[in-house]
Amino acid sequence: MKKIGWIWICLILCLSACSGAQGNKDEMAMKGATAAQDGNTKESVDSKGHVKLVFSTFYLSNYMQTAVKKYEKLHPNIEIELQATPSEGKDLDEVSANIEKFVTSSNTSILAGKGPDLIELDMLPADKYVSRHLLVNLSDMMEKDSSLQTKDYFTNILDNSKIDGGLYWMPLYFSLAGLIGDEDALGKSGVKIDDSSWTWSDFTDIAKQLTQKGEYKNVLISEPHYMLSEMVAENYRQLVTEGNGKANFDSVRFAGLMQQIKTMFDDGLLYDMVTDGGGRGSEATRNAKAYFNEETISSLRGYLLNNFAEHTKLYAKPHPQDVGAGGYFKNSGMIGINASSPHKKEAWDFIKFLIEDEAQSYTDVYDQSPGFPINRIAYEKQLKQLKDEGTIHEADLPAVKVDNASLDQLDAYITGAVHSIEKQSKIDEIISNESKSFFSGQKSADNVAKQVQNKINLYLNE
Repeated sequence: MKKIGWIWICLILCLSACSGAQGNKDEMAMKGATAAQDGNTKESVDSKGHVKLVFSTFYLSNYMQTAVKKYEKLHPNIEIELQATPSEGKDLDEVSANIEKFVTSSNTSILAGKGPDLIELDMLPADKYVSRHLLVNLSDMMEKDSSLQTKDYFTNILDNSKIDGGLYWMPLYFSLAGLIGDEDALGKSGVKIDDSSWTWSDFTDIAKQLTQKGEYKNVLISEPHYMLSEMVAENYRQLVTEGNGKANFDSVRFAGLMQQIKTMFDDGLLYDMVTDGGGRGSEATRNAKAYFNEETISSLRGYLLNNFAEHTKLYAKPHPQDVGAGGYFKNSGMIGINASSPHKKEAWDFIKFLIEDEAQSYTDVYDQSPGFPINRIAYEKQLKQLKDEGTIHEADLPAVKVDNASLDQLDAYITGAVHSIEKQSKIDEIISNESKSFFSGQKSADNVAKQVQNKINLYLNE
């Protein structure tokens, strides 16, 4: 299963959402589309002490609606107004326009010091808000809150989501990025692989050995500009100084990434889905064989159902020379508190509720969750339930036996994930557009790096 770009994931999720929970969502979306700019920066407490929290999100999930209803029942003095831009559409163009509308309206209100009390930041330039002191440092609230037991959470994810020592959003979920290796083919090649701390240089050396000794011609299937996008997201903290919004794309690092990728494709180590296969969905690409596939893993059940555990092995992704060992993770459901909110205490209490093990056990209408829960207790319940069941039964699919050894390996990968993947849609667009001239041989890596640096700096400071 090949990953697709960030924007396509968003579009597909939004299109598929048309089939479920439409009625309430449309009503809330229409109300929230225009209200998001005004937000809740004025005191909103009535004479009886009722507080209204405004929470802005792009995709209004069944999970969030369930959580809000439960919280309001437990706290009758709190009302939570969910605001959402209409996320569905008749085609990709309409959905894309809705995404743009959400980002533009949210930016306008938040950068003006207005906006909602709570903001889901997945699609928004959160680092820009941090550099302008527009988000509350949740680390301060966590330290002062004796009721919060940090041992109940994946602190490796939280600690490595911080910017300059502060946590400015709480991820409700996270996913893993790794390589799924064909264990049979790798074993037959006789090439020894130690992924505990391998770099991209190590990967290149191993790739050369595999193509010389093994049965497959290619080590990985990808596209140059897409692979660059992924590597930039994995090195975002080194390329963008988030605390002050400064780009470092004119450094040796970015030009080196481009050159390294181009060399691997030029040497035939990697299979180019466009030039070699005629496109991402072509028959040639679908039938192409490689030792590794890049994968995003977001649930225990999904890991097993996608047959990752059969004759395959999960490998950590390589990293640059100066980045330490450890796996890669990507946050989702990132919720921040507006620094202008008059209800920071109440907003924090709602976030705490969302990361409790009960709330983290809620699923959508398809009995799925958007990722691994940040709450360790909720995660361990999922793990125990799977092992106790022994078999996964899904409609129209053959039963899958639960492989405890594979789950234990995945568990170790989760606790060892320390490198945050951060992808900004606008920055991703700039890099994708500008890098094509390098990969086609029209411009040098240094020239492209300078152009990218200038455009991203303009974006970060606009």
